[in-house]
Amino acid sequence: MPWLPADADQDFDPLEYAESHPSPETPLVVTPRGGDREVGRSCYQVDTEHGTYLVDCGLNQGEGDDYPDFRGLGPESVDAVFLTHAHIDHCGGLPVLEARGYLDDDAPIIATRPTIDLATTLLKDSLKIHRRETNRNGGQQQFTKQDVTAVFDRFEPVDYGGGRVGAVTTELERDPLVYQLGNAAHLLGSAWLMLQTEGYRVVFSGDLGGRASHLPDITPPPQADTLFLESTYGGTHSHTSFSDAQTTIYHAVERALNNREPVLIPTFAVGRAQTLQLLFADRLHTLPGDLTDRVRLVVDGMAQEATDLYHEYVTDADYMAESVVNRAVESGHETPFSPPQVVFPESDADRRAILEDVDPASGGKIPVIIAPSGMLTGGNSPRYLVELAARFHSATVLLTGYQAQQTTGRTIQNQVDAETAEVEFTTDAEPFGTDWPAADNVTWITTDGAPEPTTRVTIPNDWVSMVGGLSGHAAQPGLLEFTRTVDPETIALIHGPDYAQEHLANHLAKNVESVENVTRSRRLTPIPIERETEPDTAALSPEMFDGEHESAYDQLEDVFEVLAALNEEVADARSKRSEAEIRAIVRDELEKAGVLESTAGEDEC
Repeated sequence: MPWLPADADQDFDPLEYAESHPSPETPLVVTPRGGDREVGRSCYQVDTEHGTYLVDCGLNQGEGDDYPDFRGLGPESVDAVFLTHAHIDHCGGLPVLEARGYLDDDAPIIATRPTIDLATTLLKDSLKIHRRETNRNGGQQQFTKQDVTAVFDRFEPVDYGGGRVGAVTTELERDPLVYQLGNAAHLLGSAWLMLQTEGYRVVFSGDLGGRASHLPDITPPPQADTLFLESTYGGTHSHTSFSDAQTTIYHAVERALNNREPVLIPTFAVGRAQTLQLLFADRLHTLPGDLTDRVRLVVDGMAQEATDLYHEYVTDADYMAESVVNRAVESGHETPFSPPQVVFPESDADRRAILEDVDPASGGKIPVIIAPSGMLTGGNSPRYLVELAARFHSATVLLTGYQAQQTTGRTIQNQVDAETAEVEFTTDAEPFGTDWPAADNVTWITTDGAPEPTTRVTIPNDWVSMVGGLSGHAAQPGLLEFTRTVDPETIALIHGPDYAQEHLANHLAKNVESVENVTRSRRLTPIPIERETEPDTAALSPEMFDGEHESAYDQLEDVFEVLAALNEEVADARSKRSEAEIRAIVRDELEKAGVLESTAGEDEC
């Protein structure tokens, strides 16, 4: 929890309280507004002498408040937002930001094209969920359709690379702030972010991946003074291998098909659903006997819409792995995430028909259902689970992702881990028909103070399996490698559970030579960006993005190709060459690329 004075109210200003303001000596101040020791509502405020920016603005799907802590923000005080990726825990608070009037009239939301496409889909669905929950609980809506539409109008698409903030925020031409985005390999279009002004540099990791076979590798980040690093799996020394996790799922599905049991895989609609579809596209045809003809792959809800968006990028090597691009180009198969057995239900009548077609004794298609949400907190996955409980004596439920506190998924996981004979949970899910099928283990209950009844469900413990290894988040080794490349003096851990941050902080302090301080970020506690030494990688300057080009973006492709190559070369050469030699390499390469004029006789670039 944040350390705040007892009288802190909605007008509390964290920068005023901490007496921490941007200045020529400290031109960047970063204030976390969410994600502190939790997985959700990621949000940072970044202040320079000229502007106020946000990095992400997410929704919390677990316990606690739903949105970032906006105390201290004034009307129209935010000049731009950088969005690292489209998952709802990073973008779900944007409509609230709009509804409360914190965004300047011309403030853009800067993100890659796939991130904008996916965030548009997710935010539309988030509005539906918000309306339904508000109506059920008798509360007041925090945002409306008008706010969501206004967010869409603010989206400013950019590719990996970067430029002057002034190029996309016309009111801030005076701010020398420059940014750089690189592939974070966590989700289609996901990015890490570097911000630099007056020679001071900070990197925000966003969510780091590097595990999904359909995404490119993480782009090496530049060095920076301070790194804000995600820590979701910071306490995990290594994940189960991706291939082993896929094999586990494949064999579980094969057993279920042999037993004529329906399969439910609650999943995140964006990223995890496509990983699972690609798995089944590659392996379903290898099932023995007649099992291939017996299976019906069901992809539901937003997972279908997200898959359609993934298919729009299957020939773009900036956003898709080379193997996927080659498959799409060489074979002409431009829908690699959709195997032949897939169906996309469009209504509750379709969903009910899929379940009614299953006859464990004699025939019918056996559904393998991929449905959001991954934590069984919304979407159709909890509805399917209750229907399976009411209709079938046996089923297979595979939980493949992180289950946040106070979610139905975590309730189930805790009982599975405790090896109870039965798993019991309650849900607000609605039936596919007018009522749930008659069954002793599914009942309506009314709790004190609740405006509407909820459903209590009991299922056998052995229905549920936890499958690790499919996470899109890097574990300790990946986080360590990223950190060593950034080579920061200060590391601020964010977006992760308390125990994971504790383990990761100790691990990084012991294994990153440059680090002088590892802190576990606290909400509304400003962190001034300070340094004592020059970074080894070439510093960006606003002048790099000026010139005779039609726009700043015309120059960015060359600049950042050079910088990416230099970052890799510096990382490789750091242990073999002196600092002077490394600086000479950087200077020479930038001169060759035409980014710098000749600096003969100078010692530094």
